Amino acid sequence: MQFKSLSIITGALLLASSACHVKSTTTDVSPGYSRVPSCANAVTVFDSRSEVPSSYYELAWIDVEGNSVWTTDGQMRSKMQDKAAEVGANGLIANPVRENKTGVNVLGEAVGAHTATSRASGLAIWMPAERTRAMNACPTR
Repeated sequence: MQFKSLSIITGALLLASSACHVKSTTTDVSPGYSRVPSCANAVTVFDSRSEVPSSYYELAWIDVEGNSVWTTDGQMRSKMQDKAAEVGANGLIANPVRENKTGVNVLGEAVGAHTATSRASGLAIWMPAERTRAMNACPTR
């Protein structure tokens, strides 16, 4: 009986640790305009275009996907910030995270069917007026 309990706990821990993976894709929207990579601390996240305080250049469209049972919205946004920094952005206009968390999908996820997903997307931007703030946020670059 103890061996069975240990096996179940070990299996659950392995499943939980592997399920937090967030996949991402980045699509350049201005291939002729490239920037030096920044750091995630330099990327300010905005919830809409109207919140951006100054003019900006659009760099890349970022899509992320993770498991809605094991992945938090914060992890999704963090991954988008990392990807935005990789393309040299100092801002990100993020769309809300969309989750597919119905009871059937959560049950399917528990048995390994990978049915519960979270998706988010955002636009990586570079704001010339925020150049100094971004440089100070990444002192080692």
